[in-house]
Amino acid sequence: MKKQSLNSVVGVSTFHVGFAITVASLTLLAACSNAPDETNLDDSANAEIEDTTKPGMEFFDGSFEDALALSGQEGKMVFVDFWATWCGPCIVVQETVFPLQEVGDYMNPKFVNIKIDIEDEDQNGPDISARYKIGILPTYLILDTDGTELARSISAVSPSQFIAMVSRMLGETESSFHEMQARYDAGERSTDFVRQYLMDAIVELGFRELDSTDEDSMQAFRAEGAKYTGVANEYFASRPYSDLINETDVRLVMHFRGSADRGDELVEYVIENYDEFLAVSSDSAMSQFALKATQGSVADAARAGDARFVEYIEALETGPLKRAADHERNRDPRSRLLPESLRMSWEPDFLVAKEDWEGVYELYIGRFEDWGDRTSAWNYQWAASTLLQSDEPDHHRVALGWAKQAYDMNNKDWSIASTYVSALVTAEKTDEARRIASEFRSALSDSAADKRSLEIFDDITSSLLDEEKDEPDQTQQ
Repeated sequence: MKKQSLNSVVGVSTFHVGFAITVASLTLLAACSNAPDETNLDDSANAEIEDTTKPGMEFFDGSFEDALALSGQEGKMVFVDFWATWCGPCIVVQETVFPLQEVGDYMNPKFVNIKIDIEDEDQNGPDISARYKIGILPTYLILDTDGTELARSISAVSPSQFIAMVSRMLGETESSFHEMQARYDAGERSTDFVRQYLMDAIVELGFRELDSTDEDSMQAFRAEGAKYTGVANEYFASRPYSDLINETDVRLVMHFRGSADRGDELVEYVIENYDEFLAVSSDSAMSQFALKATQGSVADAARAGDARFVEYIEALETGPLKRAADHERNRDPRSRLLPESLRMSWEPDFLVAKEDWEGVYELYIGRFEDWGDRTSAWNYQWAASTLLQSDEPDHHRVALGWAKQAYDMNNKDWSIASTYVSALVTAEKTDEARRIASEFRSALSDSAADKRSLEIFDDITSSLLDEEKDEPDQTQQ
């Protein structure tokens, strides 16, 4: 019973993003890393727009509140791009859509544009994203000058789709997808029609009413996405892969095969013909596609205790995959998709799958010695949550020490606090675990981000501490 609960803690703690968030893996469409350099300005009148010499969208270089103030001064609405450094679809849009002149010509006269990294605390990203209940990335909002939400959509899209999407958000145009759906249901299957049907479906899905905290809502969203994916798979299978090397079909491949791993026939064809596909795509889209496929394969192999996870990583050092990794490294030297990051992330899971707990212990001891003072709270938390899965009391004592070290360094994060609580419970120090849980809860503020953190923390720890979890107040919006 205790073992099962602890494993659930470990599982959620390894996915640390500030608050639980669903990434729309279906949305990797060529036109799920660091935040842009955002400067908080005290005087909104002196706020600037980011690099106005570029022909594309101009992004406000200041705080969210200053962006709202500027929108009031200029009589514009606010357009918000919610993203994260690990969100591949977000990166592709930022590199292939936002910089284009036709996009800038459409957006800049209408909006004060701003990017919000949901994890960037300097930008107040966690609180802002929690305030607007951002549950899928990328998400685009149109706001009034006082921050009132006027419209939202999701999904990574091409430049023309992006303009069409924003036009629809503004009420300038309406959806005609029902006509396309009727034609598809009636049996129309010509190549040009199915291609356009799928392109329109991407935009259509981006307007679905969606509550990421409601499982029924998410299930309906996933089911509709799976329907379009099925159509796309039939479309790809009906054509020679060589016929897919054109701008529109590559967009469809990147979108509907964006979550496929190495070994998928079409994924392998794209990698083998990297240059040909690149000629009708972009470096960012191709890099994200190839590296995401590799990441998925590395993860699956490591979790299965399959040593081939090393082969997948080493493949990033040669051929077109090296080009993909080099492009990503130039974009973000700390990217989680780089070979060194993949090895760092998934070697512990490989050892866990092999039940080599002494190997896990030695691995982290070696890393901490190498890192020295650079060892972060997250490093200690991750190591503790991993070693807690061992059945050896000696490992539990070590894990407790690491968990305490993490908590001493950062006692404001639900992931670190919940790992420390679970380590104390494992060590049969339940009273101390309850004290830490109470201390963590008391330290949180009334901000939207902290309320979300508390909800997640209570979901994890209530069963460990034999507490009854309070039901959320449905009257609060």
